[in-house]
Amino acid sequence: MLQRLPAFFLPILLLPIFVMVPPASLKAKTVKVFILSGQSNMEGKGNPVHLDTYRNDPLIKPSYASLKDGDDWKERDDVWITYPSKNGGAKHGPLTVGYGTKGEDSIGPEFGFGHAIGDAIDDPVLLIKVAWGGRSIHKPFRPPSVLPTDEELKQMAVDAKLKFDMQMENYEAKKKEGKKARKPKPAPTFEDLKGQFGESYRQLVIHVKEELANFEEKFPELKDHQPEIAGFIWHQGFNDKIRAEYRESQYADYTKWLAAFIRDIRKDLNVTDMPFIIGELSTGGIPSRGDFQTAQANTAKLPEFAGRVVFVPTAEYYDTRAHDLYVKNFWKGTDEQKAQWRAVGNDRPYHYLGSGKTYYLKGRAFSDAVLKLMKK
Repeated sequence: MLQRLPAFFLPILLLPIFVMVPPASLKAKTVKVFILSGQSNMEGKGNPVHLDTYRNDPLIKPSYASLKDGDDWKERDDVWITYPSKNGGAKHGPLTVGYGTKGEDSIGPEFGFGHAIGDAIDDPVLLIKVAWGGRSIHKPFRPPSVLPTDEELKQMAVDAKLKFDMQMENYEAKKKEGKKARKPKPAPTFEDLKGQFGESYRQLVIHVKEELANFEEKFPELKDHQPEIAGFIWHQGFNDKIRAEYRESQYADYTKWLAAFIRDIRKDLNVTDMPFIIGELSTGGIPSRGDFQTAQANTAKLPEFAGRVVFVPTAEYYDTRAHDLYVKNFWKGTDEQKAQWRAVGNDRPYHYLGSGKTYYLKGRAFSDAVLKLMKK
């Protein structure tokens, strides 16, 4: 049976209820986190000196001045980067040059990406770069959901042993004939293969989680900030592109495995709808486009990824001027020719000729794509 409340309670009950809303200054501060991963062309072989060469290029000129602090390359105070897998030792700090892998001031896509993102959004930015050269999605980057079964691995080990035995017979025969021969590498065992498949994927997840857990220690400026994974940038594929058996199927397995990679990395990082950018493998430029690039683009066309996964063409940024000098052997010519070459390139075509211009513009293109996804 309900009891009537005393009359003096009624004025209290009739008073409006006010919800205490903390002022904006007390709300949790956010740091936008972007993960950059892949193989050597995400590591980066670019020389920023090439941006000086191309300072008046229509694609470089609008942003060139913002990259400089006097004669030096600017250190941003709103974009930070950590690179735990860097060849030669982990590195972290404010975004500037030096996060490539060819010299102390080399750059990869992170340089253009970080500058463009930092200019576009108000929140501070943290880049987590995890990349290794020569890693395929066929083996090291293979995601968990499509790993070979134990039975498949055992058969691979048997096949590898048969191949090794044949190679050894050939090696021994050549030695007896007094011919030069290279001793074949031992065949991988079942245990070897079990560890090799998915190794880089697992390390990628471990590194990202460690960096998210410890970023305040590395970057005191970001103390009390809540990390928010805002995008994943993937630039990889050379080692898969050159596999002969993949060419026969027009790289259908690459599309399948990259789709599985996207599903699995979203699950493992607990970001269900994470924007994902697929950077075109465009070594050689537009003339080298073909089945592999189509396989990359086809991943983004899968209905399940509509509006959240984007393929970004990059062949347009391949430095044709550097390519012409490379073909003419300026890189090993006269001192004058070498100087012309060094002003625009420093590596082989499979590393985009080491063009700082190319790496910078690719990074900005990745930034433009992820910013559009963030607005959806």
